[in-house]
Amino acid sequence: MTAATASAYIPRSVDDLESSLLDLVDEMLVALRQDDEDAQQNVGTSIGGRLVGEGFIDPYAMRATIDVLARGLLGDLRDSPDSELARRTVALLGAMSAGFADGLRNYTLSQQERLKQALFNAMVRAEHNLRATENRFREVFTASAVGIAITDLNGMCVETNAALSRILVCPPVRLAGRMLPEFFVTEDPMPTAGLSGPRPVPGDLAESYRRVLDGEVERVHEQRRLRTGDGETAWAYVAISLLRDGSGAPAFFVTMVQDVSELQLLSDRLGHQLLHDALTGLPNRQHFQSKLETTLGQAAPDAPVTLCFVNLDGFAMVNNALGHEAGDRLLRTIGRRLEAAVSDERAMVARLGGDEFAVLIEDRPATPDIGELIERINEELAEPDYLDGRGVAIGAGVGAIRCRAGDLAPAELFRAADTALRKAKATGRRQWAGYHEQEDRQARERDALAAELPSAWETGQLTVGYEPVVALGPEVGSGPVVAARPVLVWERGEDVVYDHRFCTELAERTGLSLALGPLLLAQACEHLPRLRELFGDVTGPLVRVQLTRAQSGDADLSRAVDRALRGVDAPSLLEVSLHTGALLDDVGDARDNLDVLADIGVSTGLCGFQGGPRELELMAASPVRSVTLSRVGIGDAGQVGTSEVLRTEVARLVRTIVESGRECSVLDQRVAAEVRWWTSVGAVTAQGGLFGAAVSAEDLATLPDPSKRVVTS
Repeated sequence: MTAATASAYIPRSVDDLESSLLDLVDEMLVALRQDDEDAQQNVGTSIGGRLVGEGFIDPYAMRATIDVLARGLLGDLRDSPDSELARRTVALLGAMSAGFADGLRNYTLSQQERLKQALFNAMVRAEHNLRATENRFREVFTASAVGIAITDLNGMCVETNAALSRILVCPPVRLAGRMLPEFFVTEDPMPTAGLSGPRPVPGDLAESYRRVLDGEVERVHEQRRLRTGDGETAWAYVAISLLRDGSGAPAFFVTMVQDVSELQLLSDRLGHQLLHDALTGLPNRQHFQSKLETTLGQAAPDAPVTLCFVNLDGFAMVNNALGHEAGDRLLRTIGRRLEAAVSDERAMVARLGGDEFAVLIEDRPATPDIGELIERINEELAEPDYLDGRGVAIGAGVGAIRCRAGDLAPAELFRAADTALRKAKATGRRQWAGYHEQEDRQARERDALAAELPSAWETGQLTVGYEPVVALGPEVGSGPVVAARPVLVWERGEDVVYDHRFCTELAERTGLSLALGPLLLAQACEHLPRLRELFGDVTGPLVRVQLTRAQSGDADLSRAVDRALRGVDAPSLLEVSLHTGALLDDVGDARDNLDVLADIGVSTGLCGFQGGPRELELMAASPVRSVTLSRVGIGDAGQVGTSEVLRTEVARLVRTIVESGRECSVLDQRVAAEVRWWTSVGAVTAQGGLFGAAVSAEDLATLPDPSKRVVTS
């Protein structure tokens, strides 16, 4: 078996092969013992054929098999020769060889037939697949909604489908032999909004063909504008690839063209809506800021630019009186007039939002100065616009800055113009203001502190202290402490302490004062029992709270006071002074608050009092117990060097207040001479200042102590 299998690999186990070969040997031995020569020949032929069937198809395997069988069958004849047995053995081996040769020939023929059938089947499948592929391509080429052109390497149309003819508005017969790049334009003639020119688009389509042919890119995908056969223009998405012949050499270009005009139109509309104000059609804030960045980035560092912010005066009045439709019409008119005011300049006008507009100018030698420029704007806006038969003219506040392009970053320039606008609006209506760096630095520092104030309250840096309210006597500092005034104290650092006046100014800027008011009232009323023990037989309110302008108009003020007084049996021990300006200007619910507080038994007063005729009339008509003079203005009357005119008028005012039955109180007097003057004109009490710094709630016991007062001559 080893000799038979050494020349060829047969995928069968050794035991299986050995069993098969032994069976064949047994058949040979049986045939040798027979006398029928024909039977022996048939057995030998069969065994040879079966060897082929068992996988022994290598001629060497047959030679090795005969060699082994001959030695095994004829080897014993050397000692006892048997010519008949030798003849039979040789005949049997010959028949086996003939059977093997015949079997091998049949095997070879069958393999050849099988291979031929396989080749034929493969050829049939290939032809079928080729026809199917051609049919699929033809169906895609014909029925596709995407235009397809097969061009030669120069771009000349060889074959086109119906969709391309529809897109190009050109019959197929006219497309054949025509250069496809001729349909595509190389520049978009439509300018973009703003100061820039035409939008750049890819170059000639032939350049894209060259890049694909040279192997720079495998395919090209790009959006282009094309000019159709009827002269119209359209947007198309173009894909270019290369077809090669059987040898792999470039043969044709396949160009696919998809009409995306509607998508482009939609994209343009959405882009316009994204960057423009829907009402006026002007660029919006996002577009304007982008333009500002571009202008500053492209301009020379020393190139001058001007930025103006325009905010309309009284626009809410137009909306309220004539309706929002009229207000919208007015805004559109304002936008057109602002554009007209700078029509001679390289400028962009934008609506930033609401009734606020912006104007950016790239200055030229003929550009007027800021004053003249703003005068032009005001002249345009002053012309009445007739809304429903009514001529409506509106003014505006303007904040302006002119600087070199390299001086400020876009965000800083934007903020500087906004700062100037806020300054102009604070001055009054129809005013304008420029930008001043030092003023802006101070304002930014104050704004930073205002923004920090809420966290100071949360962390305990901002607390409630209590200043003494002292009755003025013959000698400075001799009068008793009659009440406590809750004040804000901000200990921002070891050596940085901000007083009540500064803290309330910051709180008014951020709106925090509305949240602090109820908290201050609650804490003050919480200590009323302790103050009753400290002040003994003192009559009148023991806690005197002075509200800011915003706090005075707070719609929740009466509820906050009512909550703070829960558990207090004598509401009159609390005095709440409302800001005089808030009452005169009818801020929020200020007037209602004054009446409600008086109705629930709370002592009331006026603070920030300046002594004008309207203020005196308000005092006379209000149930107030006290009047606290403003620290600024008439509060300076006690200072040395003050004009006698002011002193005379303030003295008359104090007498008027006292004679009306109200207590007149002054704030924060710092020197004894001022206190003596106020005492001489009839002021009743003084608060804070040299009479003592604010103390914490834990140190309330020290408040009536005269030794805590700081009296200077």
